[in-house]
Amino acid sequence: MQYKKFIISSIIVSIVLAVVNELVFAAENVITNDAVLDGGLNVLVMVQKYSWPFATLFMIYALYKYYVTGSEILADKIVGQKMVTSIALFMVIVQCLPLVYAFFIV
Repeated sequence: MQYKKFIISSIIVSIVLAVVNELVFAAENVITNDAVLDGGLNVLVMVQKYSWPFATLFMIYALYKYYVTGSEILADKIVGQKMVTSIALFMVIVQCLPLVYAFFIV
């Protein structure tokens, strides 16, 4: 895989950010007394938590495209590699969103 270091480092960063988010927002997600701002933060935390199962399924499919069907068809190998890279980058972005949002509303 061409971008193996980038993909592995992105996955590690997303796992670390998931743990940091769990530690930061463990007690409660109330930062301000505004219902709209705290509701937005709760939505971002829920998206952050529940994105892992979907990302895992998409990652399995992308790796299937890369390794299994990509061994026969070059286009599938390229598509699989792009999917793996985009999923890893997407997970880093999704894991960062609650912390960035909390930083901006405080």
